Amino acid sequence: MTDAIKKLFEEYEKAFNALEVEKQVALFAEHFISAGPLGSIALGRDEFARMAGKAAQFYRSVGQTSVKILRMDETAISGEYSMVKVRWGATFAKTGNKLIEFDVTYFIQKTGPEPKIIMFIAHQDEERAMKELGLLG
Repeated sequence: MTDAIKKLFEEYEKAFNALEVEKQVALFAEHFISAGPLGSIALGRDEFARMAGKAAQFYRSVGQTSVKILRMDETAISGEYSMVKVRWGATFAKTGNKLIEFDVTYFIQKTGPEPKIIMFIAHQDEERAMKELGLLG
């Protein structure tokens, strides 16, 4: 794993854990794609900032207590792009702080001074998983 990619995800982990939206948004490219089992959407950073703010409120409302990277593997696609598969672990007060694991694959652009996330693919349906955990009604 390159140092620049490691640093990007260390910053992302800190921001996601603290639900600091502004710090998360800064790690994404001006335009990027978000995808998961239910489809995909292309977003600009401003639109993402609004959505990330709502997501942070949601995570607080379901009692998220921590998020951390458990494992990550980088695969170089070219000199300018990498794919990084991240295994996350999250805890929630309502589940007795039991570690809930999930995977997200990120595509990283390394064409500017700092690498940026240009796409991510969530492997699981988050809403369904939250219902199964009893976090949603």
